[in-house]
Amino acid sequence: MPNHLDLNRIERLLILKISSMGDIVHASPVAAALKRAFPHLRIGWVAEDRHAGVLDGSPAIDRLHVIPYKQLMPLAPQRRSWWQALLGLSREIRAERYQVALDLQGLFKSAIWGVLGGVPIRLGAHRMREGTHLLMKRLPIPDRPDQHVVLQYLEAARWLGAEPLPVEFPLFIPAEAYQRVQAKLAALGVEGAYISLNPSAGREWKRWHIAKFAELSDRIEQEWGLPVVFIGGPGDKPLEQSLLALKRRPLRSLIGQTSLKEAMVAVVRSAVHVCGDTGTAHIAAAFNTPCVALYGPTNPDRTGPFGQRERVLSKRTLCRQCPPDRCVRRECLQWITVDEVLDQIAQAIAPEPSML
Repeated sequence: MPNHLDLNRIERLLILKISSMGDIVHASPVAAALKRAFPHLRIGWVAEDRHAGVLDGSPAIDRLHVIPYKQLMPLAPQRRSWWQALLGLSREIRAERYQVALDLQGLFKSAIWGVLGGVPIRLGAHRMREGTHLLMKRLPIPDRPDQHVVLQYLEAARWLGAEPLPVEFPLFIPAEAYQRVQAKLAALGVEGAYISLNPSAGREWKRWHIAKFAELSDRIEQEWGLPVVFIGGPGDKPLEQSLLALKRRPLRSLIGQTSLKEAMVAVVRSAVHVCGDTGTAHIAAAFNTPCVALYGPTNPDRTGPFGQRERVLSKRTLCRQCPPDRCVRRECLQWITVDEVLDQIAQAIAPEPSML
């Protein structure tokens, strides 16, 4: 591989960042930076169908290649279907004739698509693991644990000749999604400002206790007079049932009632979004919606909502039971109190005193 790759001479580049939603949002500024610097460049992206929708319609991405996650799981029940999905997507990528693949995930499940897609120049730019050094060349970019991952990813754009600043999240929400959410909010009796809460997260230990979410929502509505709207996916229905049992005030919920784009709208339109270490925190940050994020073992300096570190509540540094480099007890998230979250929300909406 040459010391430097001239993208002025490249026509087609493929980004490999297949999961999760928050990670894809974090990596999306790379596409924006490359598109600004090289407008001629046709940029493709490979992502799992569970998360690809967050990139749908992005002005920085010319072709979105969607991995059918369930069909391509290692233990997929239909072997014939597995092969058909694998070959179909491989052919789709090959048909684009990408010249460069940029892997921002550094796992076998991402790197393999550069190989299957027949991409001749394959570059790795983020923590290459699982033998991916055998499938691609690593860019000479140091891994800085104290640097936010958005800026870490953008070092790859810089190496490729693109100015990474300003940081731009090239996400798109269609007008129809705003209209549908407006109607759904109206059905809940929400016409003006509201606060959105997402009680879910990808892993159990990243979830603040549901009883605390119930208490938080009751106090916001009772003390401030602001409606609270809960959001989440279809798999979060058990959380909704818990909220129904725990809340003292009526529940306003869009859990399981929105598409991904509609869920994005519900976050973006809210006065403040409150959640744990999950994808909606990064949706809020991408659209400059104030986000109060509740973090446990994970490092908010590295993976918190970009540009909103001051709004993240985290007590990991107070723990004396776990080693500094890893979490064993996974209880520090629950040390965050409802009062502390209320205070952080109040600070987030302080410029709008009429809302309190």
